[in-house]
Amino acid sequence: MRSSNSSRAQGSRAAIAPSVAPSSPVSSAQGDIADADDATVDRTRGKPHPVGARSVQLVLEHSFPPGTEDAESTEAQPSERKHFTAGVRRFLKIAVGVALVVAFGWAPLRAMLATTSVEAIINARIETIRSPLDGVIQFGAPESANWSSAAAPPKLVVVDPYADRSRLDELRRQYSGLESQTHTLERESLLTQTALDALDLQVKKFRENRLKLIEARLAAQVAELDAAIAKTSQVTTSKHRSEQLQKTGDISAAESDRTQYEWSAATSAEAAARKRLEETKVERDAVAEGVFVGDSYNDSPSSEQRATELRLREGELDAQLEAARSQTKHLADQIAEEEARYQRRSEATVVLPVKGRVWEMLIAPGEYVSKGQDLLRVLDCSKPIVSANVDERVYDRLEVGSPATFRPLEGNKTYRGTVINLTGAAGASANFAIPPLSLRKSSFYVTIAMDDMGEAGCSIGRTGTATFGRGEVGSAREDRGEGHLRLGPLPES
Repeated sequence: MRSSNSSRAQGSRAAIAPSVAPSSPVSSAQGDIADADDATVDRTRGKPHPVGARSVQLVLEHSFPPGTEDAESTEAQPSERKHFTAGVRRFLKIAVGVALVVAFGWAPLRAMLATTSVEAIINARIETIRSPLDGVIQFGAPESANWSSAAAPPKLVVVDPYADRSRLDELRRQYSGLESQTHTLERESLLTQTALDALDLQVKKFRENRLKLIEARLAAQVAELDAAIAKTSQVTTSKHRSEQLQKTGDISAAESDRTQYEWSAATSAEAAARKRLEETKVERDAVAEGVFVGDSYNDSPSSEQRATELRLREGELDAQLEAARSQTKHLADQIAEEEARYQRRSEATVVLPVKGRVWEMLIAPGEYVSKGQDLLRVLDCSKPIVSANVDERVYDRLEVGSPATFRPLEGNKTYRGTVINLTGAAGASANFAIPPLSLRKSSFYVTIAMDDMGEAGCSIGRTGTATFGRGEVGSAREDRGEGHLRLGPLPES
């Protein structure tokens, strides 16, 4: 019985010991109580006695001396503050962790939610350059030449040394004849003008001298008229006196007749002088007006008549010269047109894209080609595109005009563009450098026209990812009233 009680006491102590720390006063008190209980059991040899209140009090006083509670209360306050500080720090760490997860996880999440292509490559159209005429090829760039707006496209010229120029030569001969005729007419007109100037000067001098001569004759006739008037006045006085004397019989009849005769002669002479003066005045006035009046010549002198003939000749020459110049100008226009036509027939410069690359050379410099023959195939990098294939889900949510971006696998730059063709499983046109059907990861094909890729426009075959921005659902889905996925914003470049 004692051994069983002892084992139960030991088991009780073993059960109490792990649950209470050795340094705790409560655990010490419990241990003392257990020791006292064991001692009591040993003293009574297996007969347990209840522990007395005094013994318990002594053990408690020994375990909890005075002042222990105050010390524990003072130690509890810093412990509570430490627990509060640790909680705040733990909360801040959790908040920072959540912020980092949101910051670094949003970009991948947005990429996962964005509508992207399965496969995308930079592509471009191929233009076939054909010869505009028959001739010899002159090409000034190697086959692998790349050019852009900074480097001008290579000069491809086709020259035909056997072009027909007979019409041009005929027009030039006519032009040379008209030029010679024009020079002749100009020379004749100049000589005529010189002779006319000389005759005009001669007529001017003749008129001036003729006027002086007429003025002198007019002055002489005025003097003769004055003398005739004086003679008439004298004879008239003698006639009146003889008539008075005849009445008285102081003169004879013969004397009276002589006086009458003298008066008649003087009167007639005065009248003749007046008429001659009037004639001279008429001639003077006519000469002053440019009309010559006389018995030995017509209305103008020979020099004036010759000048008149030269003026007519000069007018004819001017008319012929004007006609020749007009014909020369018209012929010059025809020659210019024929030269341009001959230039187009004999030489042509093939226009190449502003930015591109020689994709395939079909001829060699110096080779004779026919009109319409393929010369080379050029990669047009001025209008770069992106060929992409997408899933059926993405294809059904796209339409022509939807915005899109392309980001190459190497580099962080993003290029913007617009969807210009949705061909589905039919692929796309065959004039691309890389056929879209070569993209085999999906059977739905999309063509995107890029806005400005710069030098990257000629990076044919460069892979990347095409992302489609906000767009409208196709009209078929709208008609069916189905919902659609609202696409996320375009990623920033």
